[in-house]
Amino acid sequence: MKILHITPNIGTGGVQSLVYEFGKYQVRHGYQADVLSLRNEDSLYFKEKDYSDAGIRVIRGRYPKTYDPRNILVIRKYLGAYDIVHVHLFPNQLYAKIAQMLVPRQKRPVLITTEHNTYNNRRKYSMLRLLDRWFYKSYDKIVCISRQTKENIDKWLCSESLSERTVTITNGIDLEKFSSAPDRLSEAMQLEPGAKYIVMVARMAHPKDPVTLIRAIALCDSSVHGVFIGSGPLECAMAAEAESLGISSRIHMLGNRTNVEELIKGCDIGVLSTLWDGFGLVAVEYMAAGLPVLATDVDGLCEVVGDKELLFNYKDAKGLASKISGLLSDPGHMESKKRYSASRCREFSIDRMNSEYLELYKSLTETNKKIY
Repeated sequence: MKILHITPNIGTGGVQSLVYEFGKYQVRHGYQADVLSLRNEDSLYFKEKDYSDAGIRVIRGRYPKTYDPRNILVIRKYLGAYDIVHVHLFPNQLYAKIAQMLVPRQKRPVLITTEHNTYNNRRKYSMLRLLDRWFYKSYDKIVCISRQTKENIDKWLCSESLSERTVTITNGIDLEKFSSAPDRLSEAMQLEPGAKYIVMVARMAHPKDPVTLIRAIALCDSSVHGVFIGSGPLECAMAAEAESLGISSRIHMLGNRTNVEELIKGCDIGVLSTLWDGFGLVAVEYMAAGLPVLATDVDGLCEVVGDKELLFNYKDAKGLASKISGLLSDPGHMESKKRYSASRCREFSIDRMNSEYLELYKSLTETNKKIY
């Protein structure tokens, strides 16, 4: 079986991490797994060697922007060479639909997409419902990463036939990678005696709302520091906010890192202050590393965290600060939430997720053979 994943890029991000894990598992089980990364920008290819080392071929797109209709022709070039084409994120989903229309019917592969978010900006405009219905109809299966994601997309599309094509496969990670990782935080930054480190792993952009964590840290004891792993357009605004609050020395921005699990391991609490999230893969990574998790009470993410006591309202810096202080001031409570994390993360193993996807691929390719 030949599998092609189509993604905007292979840089940082939860979707990119999943695509990498999909490819590794599929190659390990004897399948060809390639990744078509549409955005051709050198800064996004710092992980390319990781893919090649895992036996995954990365195909670079031709254009620097994701939203470039010429990507339709890039996708069309490869469709006929694969049994399964697995499309991730918009506008790739739309472009793949159009590209498929340009391929002879007998050469069309099985087309699958994963819906990675419970919300997207297209849903602000009811007229775009018709567009989404139109391109989703080309997909043999629409995979949702959480129960809430499926409920939301079914409600948005209002189509019984499309609802029958949607299935739920929750995300997973390599639990062992995070649970057994050594603590190398001190190699990335200078640690202060007695300090407590609150970590956020994310793209530093509006949907992830890192500024709320900075404001929360300003409300906590001076021993509480913030560690931010990832890069993005809000980095300057974050630095300015920290300076205005007088806590620049307590905010550590480490940028993109390839050893995230080793840095998380040296922290005390993991935070996700995202405004919306289809799943919250990083929350599972925090749990697997043995950290208590504090996260916003939003669709998808609340499903992963499970414990209402660990949730706070989005943009509520005061509420987040209270949760952080409550954990740090009560060692017994802290240990209890660590044990909860260790137990909860077992529901989200990478092998379980990959096995479910592989079974789906096999069933769909068999159906496709019968049709043609």
